[in-house]
Amino acid sequence: MLKKLLLVALLCLGMNSGVFAAELQVGDSLPTITLKDQHDKAVTVAADVQTLLFTIEKPASDLVNTYLLKQDKAFLDTKKAYFLADISGMPSMITQMFAIPKMQERPYSILLAHDALDTAFMPRQKDHVTLLKVKAGKVEKILFVNDEATLAQNF
Repeated sequence: MLKKLLLVALLCLGMNSGVFAAELQVGDSLPTITLKDQHDKAVTVAADVQTLLFTIEKPASDLVNTYLLKQDKAFLDTKKAYFLADISGMPSMITQMFAIPKMQERPYSILLAHDALDTAFMPRQKDHVTLLKVKAGKVEKILFVNDEATLAQNF
């Protein structure tokens, strides 16, 4: 019995390490990304994207929202940037009743990952915004940001 449990644990660890190995690194080509936004509209990240913001936890998402609400309505478009949020860990009732209606009030698009596999390729660090700088379709820089000044400085 102990051998079976050990085997299952090793297999699980092997699968998890494969997921982490798939995360983007500097120099990697950006995959095609198509997600629905908060208005249920499918959006494909343009080939000339320069910046991707990615959040999972609420504090990081709040940081991005606070920053973006201070910018003009076309800020993300003019910067060739996209905001991706993994909301797969949020209870569906909370998502539908509270989170999405609040997101729909935002003047910018938020691309939503309802399934964690949709953004498994994105690098992540707990309680941080992932900021990817992209040039000619390749990841040029990966930053993990947890304050507004650093976020603004790297846009």
